[in-house]
Amino acid sequence: MALGAGDCERLHDGLIAQPVNTASALAYVPVGAWLLGRRQVGFGVAVAAAGVGSVDYHGPGSPAARLLHDGTLYAVVGLVAWNEVARRVGRSRLTPRGRVAYRAALAAAAAGGACWWLGRTASPWCDPDSLLQGHAAWHLLAAVALACWALAALEEALPQARS
Repeated sequence: MALGAGDCERLHDGLIAQPVNTASALAYVPVGAWLLGRRQVGFGVAVAAAGVGSVDYHGPGSPAARLLHDGTLYAVVGLVAWNEVARRVGRSRLTPRGRVAYRAALAAAAAGGACWWLGRTASPWCDPDSLLQGHAAWHLLAAVALACWALAALEEALPQARS
């Protein structure tokens, strides 16, 4: 199966196989840059690299595209999971502002997941020639979710009172 074939958007010949999904994947790059500016180097590099890998996957499809796309996705998910476990084991809790950002991250991730699922090839929402692509919405909403999660989880947490 060709790269991106399950993501609904029609595959085109030439440098950019899926223009809408390729363009939307760029949303991860400014989020990664913003994280780097907040001195979140590892997470920032992983998120920006996820954007680059996804652009390669949906665009030119180099021989390394699948590895870049999937590997950076696993790195981002792994870093989020690691941080969540560490925060919970350390019994710290989010600040009030952090709780709002955390809920926004969950809502964006849920909406993005729904768009991804409903926009797959052969799904009811799939229109391969549309500029509105469910997978592109997933890219945009996942980037928002990562930014909101970073606001929530990577700011100073409050130590939880021991009972």
